[in-house]
Amino acid sequence: MSQKPASISVVIPVFNERKTIREIVKRVKATPREKEIIIVDDFSTDGTRQILREYENDSQVRVLLQPKNSGKGSALQVGFQAATKDVVIVQDADLEYDPNDYEALLSPIDNGRADVVFGSRFLYMEHRVLYFRHMIGNKVITFLSNLLTDLTLTDMETCYKAFKREIIQNIRLRSSRFGFEPEVTAKVARLGCCVYEVPIRYYGRSYAEGKKITWRDGVAALGHIFRYSFLDRSFVKDKHAIRNVMVAPPPDPDVGVDTLEAFEDARRYNGWICERADDAIRGRVLEVGSGIGNIIGEVLSREHVTSVVATDLRATSLATLKDRFGHDGRLSCEVWNAEDPPPAALLNEKFDTVICSNVLEHICDHERALKHMKQILKPGGRLVLLVPANPAIYSGMDEDLGHFRRYTREELSRVLDVAGYEIHRLFPHNLVGAIGWWWAGKVRGRRTLRANDTKTFDKLVPLLKHIDPYIAKPFGGVSLIAIASPVLAEGVTRESCASGVKVAAPVSEAKLAATEQFDA
Repeated sequence: MSQKPASISVVIPVFNERKTIREIVKRVKATPREKEIIIVDDFSTDGTRQILREYENDSQVRVLLQPKNSGKGSALQVGFQAATKDVVIVQDADLEYDPNDYEALLSPIDNGRADVVFGSRFLYMEHRVLYFRHMIGNKVITFLSNLLTDLTLTDMETCYKAFKREIIQNIRLRSSRFGFEPEVTAKVARLGCCVYEVPIRYYGRSYAEGKKITWRDGVAALGHIFRYSFLDRSFVKDKHAIRNVMVAPPPDPDVGVDTLEAFEDARRYNGWICERADDAIRGRVLEVGSGIGNIIGEVLSREHVTSVVATDLRATSLATLKDRFGHDGRLSCEVWNAEDPPPAALLNEKFDTVICSNVLEHICDHERALKHMKQILKPGGRLVLLVPANPAIYSGMDEDLGHFRRYTREELSRVLDVAGYEIHRLFPHNLVGAIGWWWAGKVRGRRTLRANDTKTFDKLVPLLKHIDPYIAKPFGGVSLIAIASPVLAEGVTRESCASGVKVAAPVSEAKLAATEQFDA
């Protein structure tokens, strides 16, 4: 958009408005913008069409006549496609909305902040007092729309909506009646448009004065909300035309760091992960991909842990970790990317436990990384591995987090076997989290995990940790947890590793693991 004020196409759908049509055209003409007025008559039968003939030679007004009565939504679709100015504004013909509010509607677009602007009747401006039940119905419908679109509108059903022309002309609309409001709201939300809301005046009219929307349209709106939030996937005509005019998004955040920070206060959840592998976390412990230390904090709280080495490929993350936990003398840090061979500092004194939580999915050659982890484990040591599960819920959130994959139980077993591990336990973790991930990523199309989400979930952990082993076992979870050890050399047992004595009889740990593999 240029810096000059946007020109406007005002689309006025009309049906039987002979008492008000002249006045609304007069008021729209009086607004101080370069404009065109597009009146779409939806087969009026009260004399409105005869009045519209008065504008045949008016350079500012175009009149389009529908061949039959098709509904407000159909009339708007015709008007939108006829628009030629920068911004398209919807204007009812019944004098409930005041064109003097155009400047408020257009300000966020003029200033380069918005793609779409809604005018709210509930944001502290004067309005006529009418119909309490209508107000309640409006708020319920707006709430349900917000729930599915993740917007925070106060008035989704408002007439006053302003769109950049390229956006509204390239949205395929299907609602013929008042379903236009929830439909267009759902679709601009799915496009990722920058939506603003501004207060407007409202002078509602009674049914005696010609109000047309009824409770049946309110009930229908509920169906439209669900339909257009989940279905109708091919609604974009020209995505490049839309993208070219949309407000430039802010620079991409470091989603990985943001996610780590979102889990920083999820102490219950981090503790729960460690509890599920508590018998394997002891002695000298190393964590692969420690980030800012969300798991390290829980590991340091365990009495059987004698020392901890935090590793990460980002020195900045380790610096944050040191600030948080550097007071504990058992902690040291080492920059290490698990795709690279372990540095000498890690090979010189091997570890009783290696923890790798939500890291392996970020690594392209995960088998190679697991072999490097095996090199720093003592014979008989334990790998505690947590990875995202269930490829069916892979979504944009996984993509933005840099996940190459989500694992099936069979795939994780195969990778561990190829890397030279014997599995002691392998079990699903956190079914409720899987449902939440599916809802946010697959249904809602979100691409980031928010701090409020993790805080809310963290409050459920005391309950979930008691029931999850039972409900996740048959249905799966958001993660898989594996406890595994390096395959022992022929003729070596766990006990001999601990004592340093070799024995002649080999023990098949694979057979032992088979009895425990899928226990929760």
